[in-house]
Amino acid sequence: MKSRLDSTKYSAGSLTRGLLVLECFSPRRDSFTLADLAKLLDIPKSSLHRVVKTLSEMNYLRYEEQSKRYYLGMRVLSLGFSVLQSMELREIARPYLERLSRECNKTVNLAVFDKDEMVYVERVRVPGIRTYNIGVGNRIPLWTTAVGKAVLAHLDPEKVRKLFKKVKPPPELSIDEDRFMSILAHVRKDGFAVSNQEHQRGILAVAVPVFSSTGVTCAVNLVGEPEDVTMDVLRTEYAPKLMRVGKELSKALGHRE
Repeated sequence: MKSRLDSTKYSAGSLTRGLLVLECFSPRRDSFTLADLAKLLDIPKSSLHRVVKTLSEMNYLRYEEQSKRYYLGMRVLSLGFSVLQSMELREIARPYLERLSRECNKTVNLAVFDKDEMVYVERVRVPGIRTYNIGVGNRIPLWTTAVGKAVLAHLDPEKVRKLFKKVKPPPELSIDEDRFMSILAHVRKDGFAVSNQEHQRGILAVAVPVFSSTGVTCAVNLVGEPEDVTMDVLRTEYAPKLMRVGKELSKALGHRE
């Protein structure tokens, strides 16, 4: 008979595997077969089957019989939005984002730094030429986004170098570590970062860091489209307004220069 300690260890292991399964999903890849998950996580299919079955029964995953693929279930979405709704950061930031969006007539986003990615936690959207599948809860990379560079520029350089080695930039970026560190130095000097369609074609962005009492925690960006705005306009007209809002929001979060 299993001891109580053995059962606890088994439950903890199952919980870890369940969380690892959920972390596999992203906007770029929204479905997996059991074999896909087993290969990705390096866990035997026989062991993983019980985990995904439980997640499916609890509506954290949705299984499509015909394609034999797993998708995120509605319960994950409701859980995520419940967490986001309770975040004090969103409540504090929302009025600043709305004011900036009205003033510039542009979509404005707030993204937090989470391990080795940025996560959108708030958004004030203005209809544009294109419609993008980007929303609250989406994760985006550090290296090719304005919000990512705005945060990285204010982290300890040694931490940034470790991240660069751990999560390498995409090959299409074709940039080495020293060159990227030089870019971040310019971001620190200028007070803002830009992205010229690096992350997604058709999106131009300018972003500023936001600080709390513990240091840089997130970033605010303003996005536009090449048909509507130029990079020069983003730098000269919108960046100063964004920097003003970044300082005001940082002060509201307890940062003292």
